[in-house]
Amino acid sequence: MSSDSTFKLRLKIARKVRVEDQKLSRDDFSSWLWAQFQDSGLLGIHEGTMLSEDAAEQGLETESWTVDAGEAPRERDWIEGQDRTESELFFDTEASAQAAAKELARLTDVEIGEIAEQPQEDWDAKWKASFLGAENGFQVPPFWHILPPWVTREFAGEVVLKINPGAGFGTGTHETTQLCLESIGEISRKRSLALRPVLDFGSGSGILSIAAALLGARVDGVEIDPLAIDNAVENAAMNGVSDRVSFSKTLSSARSSYDLVIANILRPVLIEFSDDLVARMAPGASLVLSGLIERDVPEVRERFSALLGGLKPLERELGEWRALVWTKG
Repeated sequence: MSSDSTFKLRLKIARKVRVEDQKLSRDDFSSWLWAQFQDSGLLGIHEGTMLSEDAAEQGLETESWTVDAGEAPRERDWIEGQDRTESELFFDTEASAQAAAKELARLTDVEIGEIAEQPQEDWDAKWKASFLGAENGFQVPPFWHILPPWVTREFAGEVVLKINPGAGFGTGTHETTQLCLESIGEISRKRSLALRPVLDFGSGSGILSIAAALLGARVDGVEIDPLAIDNAVENAAMNGVSDRVSFSKTLSSARSSYDLVIANILRPVLIEFSDDLVARMAPGASLVLSGLIERDVPEVRERFSALLGGLKPLERELGEWRALVWTKG
C-alpha cells in the first residue's frame, strides 16, 4: 500500500436521501457529506458524469449532443434525471473510507460499493502519452497530420497541424473535427484557398481556422467563449499563422462575403444562424456544416438547401457523426 495513495468509496445515491428527519436532494446531500466527513479524511467528491450520447440513448437528451459551442442553448442536467447516480468519495486513508462506509450504510437511500486504492499517478505524463498518439500524432485525410505541441517532426506530402488542448473544443480527435478537416482538404484540392476569405463559425480551439490558414486562406474565427479564443490565439501562433487568422466573439464583426464557410457546432445553433451563414457565401463558395448525428441531418439539410435554392449537399460520415457540404454553382 503506497503512502501516496488515496482511497475511493463508490456509492449509489437515490434522487432524495433521508438523513434523520430530512429528505435531501443529491446536491444538498453532497454538502452534508462534506460537513460530515471533511474533518475525517474526505478529500473530494465526484458526483457522477454522463456522456451526451448515453443521455440520448436513455431519452434524457432529445435535441442534439453538445459538440462545439461555448454556450449550450439550455441546461443539460442529465445526472439529475436519473433515479440513482453513481458517485465516488475520495479519502486520505483506507481506515477513513471504511469508517465513512460504515456510517453511510445506515442510510436507506444510499447503496455502499467497494473501496479501491488509487495510486498516485503522473497525470501530465499520462496525458501526453495518450494525447494524439504522443510521438507520431495521427493522420486525417486527405493530407493532414496532427501533432501535440511538444513534438517537432515533418511528414513528406502532409500538412502538419499542432494543437494544444485548452478551453476550446477541437484537438482533431473528434469525428466532427476530422470530417471538417477532410472537407476543407478536398475543397482546397479543387480550388486553392490561398488568400481566399474563410469563416469558421464556432471556432473553439481554432483548429479549423488554422488548417485553412495553413493552406493560405485569410480566416475569421467566431467564438463566444473568451477562454477558447485565448486558446485559439495561442494555437495560431504555434502554427505560425497569426497574421492570417483573427478571432472575435460575434458574427457581426465578420466580413460580408467568404469563399468558404465552416460551422462545426450544435444543430439548434446552425438553424438559428442559417440565414446569416448562407448570406455570407460568395458566388461559388462552399459551406461545411458538422456537429450532427444522423437524426439532425434532415432538418439541417432541408433548411440550408432551401436557402441555397434547392442545392443538394454532399454528406460525409464518420462513425455516428455527419457533415454536410454545399458548393454554390
